[in-house]
Amino acid sequence: VTATGANGCVSAAPATITIIVGPPTAFIAASKGKICAGESVTLTASGGFTYNWTGLTGNGNTQIVTPTVTTTYEVFALGGNGCVSTTPAKITIEVVPAIVSTLADINVCAGDPATLDAGAGPNYTYLWSTGATTQTITTNVPGSYSVEISNGTCSKLFTAQIINPDLPQFTNVVYDKEMLTISASNPTGGVLEFSIDGGVNWQVSNIFYNVLKNTNYSLVVRTQGAKCSTSLQFFTFVLNNAITPNNDGANDYIDFNGIINYKNFAASIFDRYGAELFKADKSNTRWNGSLKGINLPTGTYWY
Repeated sequence: VTATGANGCVSAAPATITIIVGPPTAFIAASKGKICAGESVTLTASGGFTYNWTGLTGNGNTQIVTPTVTTTYEVFALGGNGCVSTTPAKITIEVVPAIVSTLADINVCAGDPATLDAGAGPNYTYLWSTGATTQTITTNVPGSYSVEISNGTCSKLFTAQIINPDLPQFTNVVYDKEMLTISASNPTGGVLEFSIDGGVNWQVSNIFYNVLKNTNYSLVVRTQGAKCSTSLQFFTFVLNNAITPNNDGANDYIDFNGIINYKNFAASIFDRYGAELFKADKSNTRWNGSLKGINLPTGTYWY
């Protein structure tokens, strides 16, 4: 409609009014169509004066939602005439599965390589702190490593360490009466196991029986199941420390025969003043307590 005044002037612009007939049409939009688990998204409705959200409270045109799984939302629009849209507007928000990783700390012997595995997943890409972009990396350098995993929508940072664990150390070894007893430190607190044949056979007990005298053994100790260990060469050196050289067939001499075949063999016996009384060689390994055929007096002598 336009208006004409008494002076003949006509309104510059007509006045208009819109008559809405029938129900409105609802529309809906989202700030994101695909989100990571834990993220929120804003839903915005249009086409009405007020809105009825299915399963949500409030009748405004916006909603902030945090779905945990892929979810479809719908809204009805209400017009100014009280009519409601015959069908709702719908939108589906896809929740991308959370990024997970198998990355874990690795204990490895010093100098040995370790492989860190970030794990596989849908559309996963990787960026390690080393700059690598592969699922796994291998290195023998201990320390902390991180990897950022992305799936095209989300990213997550994971961290793990390569550790050279403290190894058990020998603290004492005692050989007595064919029994070998090993003592060792236990820095990790785990179960220790022992070997006296260089790691071929293992046992949890630190005591070994029927161990031969004057024999070289390769002692090894480790945390049970570990790849790295500590080694020690131990010689079960045994000589009688008392003799009664009275020709009765018992303890009549000290015999070096058990060790003469070892490298750099040398043996001498001295009196308390340091005078050498006997020198052994491979053809003369026994001393019967005499010097030049004369029996020496009862006393303490040194070998």
